[in-house]
Amino acid sequence: MDSMGITVYIASGILLVLAIIGFYILLRRNSLKSQYNKIICIALGVLQAVHALLYLTGLLDKIAQTNVYLAFGICAVISIICIVMSGWMLLPFSKFKHGIKFLFLLISILQVISTIIIFLLPEAGIPPLIQF
Repeated sequence: MDSMGITVYIASGILLVLAIIGFYILLRRNSLKSQYNKIICIALGVLQAVHALLYLTGLLDKIAQTNVYLAFGICAVISIICIVMSGWMLLPFSKFKHGIKFLFLLISILQVISTIIIFLLPEAGIPPLIQF
């Protein structure tokens, strides 16, 4: 088995463990009142974990070596969905604590910034991965 297959299995396993732990914590805490808000929170946490695992496992680098536009598209779509869902949670009718709302928003903003820096900005004289 090659290193790409092992990386995919490890990333999938870590993601599954993080999702189970997050879901268990949400079930144990009764601070989330609405079922719809729970679904948004879980989906947002899973998407942010996937985005982080793409960077940490090196899977994004392997995707970018074959097709840089696909890697950029994956990161951009995940980042945009996360920032929209974080903004949705900031609306006044949600029953979340303020700390959770702003933590999700902060992580989403960091995702957008990291995607822009990695793919669109030059670094140390090296041209950007995506050039217009």
